[in-house]
Amino acid sequence: MIHLTPREKLLSLALAVFVAFWSLFAFAVNPAIDRIKTLNRLIPEKQNELRKLSARSKEYVFLSDSLSQLRAKVASQQNGFELLPFLETVVRKSGLEKKVAAMKQQVVPLDPQHYETIVEVRLQNLALSQLIDFLCKAESSQVLVKTKTLHIKRSATNADMLDSTVEIHSARLTQGQVARIGR
Repeated sequence: MIHLTPREKLLSLALAVFVAFWSLFAFAVNPAIDRIKTLNRLIPEKQNELRKLSARSKEYVFLSDSLSQLRAKVASQQNGFELLPFLETVVRKSGLEKKVAAMKQQVVPLDPQHYETIVEVRLQNLALSQLIDFLCKAESSQVLVKTKTLHIKRSATNADMLDSTVEIHSARLTQGQVARIGR
């Protein structure tokens, strides 16, 4: 066995303590410090993501509520509502019977639960105020209709008048969906 002097024993003890502290620092403290730095860097990023997620969540809730309200409106107008007769009534109320060149109806399925009725109304030789009155009466009614396209040009026969093509859309539920919502 090797005999060490008290000075060598003290030096070896100091070296062992140093190696122990260095090992503790290298394998426990330094990774913990690095992890804390990483977490401190990530906290603002995650808070920003949380704010964005919260805003998107609020937007989702708003859109979901809006969709529910829209579905309720669509379901409430199902009692015998037809877009073409409705627009014929609006044309009569606006005094544009003689201005209508054509009215065409088209039904387009959107998905298994909904379809859309599209009526194209071609008006000729009318004033801008008459067209605005017609559009206001159509969209301000209690039924759910939207003007999707509007084409206006000067009339070929009278430069002071307009020719216009208007597409008015109305979303509807299929008959099976109406019965399911009515329950």
